[in-house]
Amino acid sequence: MSDRILIVDNLATNRIVLKVKLSAAHYEVVQASSATEALAIATSARPDLILANAQLSGIGAADFVTALRQIRALATTPIILLQTNCSAEERRAVLRAGADDILTKPVQESLLLARLRNLLRQHYNNHDLTVHSGAAPVLGFDEARREFQSPGHIAIVAPTKPEALALQGMISQDSDHQFTAFGTDQAMPIPASQPIADVYILRIGLADAEDGLRLLAELKAAQRTHACPVIALLDDDSSPLAVTLLDMGANDVIFGLSDRHELARRMANQLRHKRRGERMRAQLLSGLQAAMADPLTGAYNRRYALPFLNQIIEDWHKTQEPFAVMVADLDFFKTVNDRFGHAAGDSVLCAVTNKIRAHLRDGDMLARIGGEEFLIVTLGTTRARARQTADRLCHMIRQTPIKIAGQSDPLHVTISIGVTMVPQGPAHVAPSVDRLLEEADRALYVAKAQGRNKVTFCARSAA
Repeated sequence: MSDRILIVDNLATNRIVLKVKLSAAHYEVVQASSATEALAIATSARPDLILANAQLSGIGAADFVTALRQIRALATTPIILLQTNCSAEERRAVLRAGADDILTKPVQESLLLARLRNLLRQHYNNHDLTVHSGAAPVLGFDEARREFQSPGHIAIVAPTKPEALALQGMISQDSDHQFTAFGTDQAMPIPASQPIADVYILRIGLADAEDGLRLLAELKAAQRTHACPVIALLDDDSSPLAVTLLDMGANDVIFGLSDRHELARRMANQLRHKRRGERMRAQLLSGLQAAMADPLTGAYNRRYALPFLNQIIEDWHKTQEPFAVMVADLDFFKTVNDRFGHAAGDSVLCAVTNKIRAHLRDGDMLARIGGEEFLIVTLGTTRARARQTADRLCHMIRQTPIKIAGQSDPLHVTISIGVTMVPQGPAHVAPSVDRLLEEADRALYVAKAQGRNKVTFCARSAA
């Protein structure tokens, strides 16, 4: 399905001209002849972008943008306004209200289409991130446009450092942001010890366009800076360069440097977009961790552990490195719950998890796969070292007192561990996940039968 763009203009001729241009660029176009009609259509049609005349009958441009942003479904939909008269105050007002851009007519068709592509690309990236993170308006990801915003770190890059410093002097007036100035040849690479900026402002002229384009490409390709917004500052006669910059990933383009207040507003908008993206990425990471981790103990859960073990088996076909699979179970854990309550049982599970985790190596895996049952996978280990590890875990748990709220005396618990090995060498056939778990479980049952607080190896893997 084509991208859907809502055109809003009182004049039918203006709407027709825009529709012809956008349809030729394979956009689906819907039209509204008034602000009232636009609000109704935008609510029902859910356009991917709104392109509106700034001079609509009966409503100011900023008020129209505010009304659109108050529709929850349009909180982050790109909005571009087309302005006939170049009013600096009106430009700042609509940007404050939440518009993504305001362009002065006549606008070159190539520049308009480049800006549409640019904003739609950003919009879809944000939409995908929102969906994957599980973020929703109800969680606050479409917060009001005028929320308090803490200062950010702005990097200003110009062909030479003196030019960047002069630009910084103009931009930083009455600003709480932290600014850093660079010449184009100093901006990249960024040392690992140096913090990255929240927003980059690139001053690019036609004479040094190649260096500016290369820097933009490097910023958008680097791991640390690819999500940082970039605002390009161009001369008034640099519209062909603007098209290239927008298609390469610049988040905004400004012609001329006469209005520092508008630049400040555009910086604030980009900073808000970046922080919104950071919150969504944090939400995504939190969701991934929640899907993999046991909420009580913080150990991995069964959903993560079994695919992990399956991957280890697949890797074994290439590396032939031996590994051990252990199933550990707390002894007489039901007695703890019955005598002291489930809160005490939870405290015991958390304490045991922390102790086991502290005595495993980086790369080993610990998961809680049942009520009081844990799965441990130790990589690159021999049978003798696996025995040492399991014995150490048994001894450490047995010797560790566990404090329980409301109890004057600490509890002492023990664990039993069943172990199976996948040995080294091409002569061996790697078993399945189910078989490894069955073997470790069988060894665990033997440990329980022999009195608990023991380590037992599966008979198949005995030397």
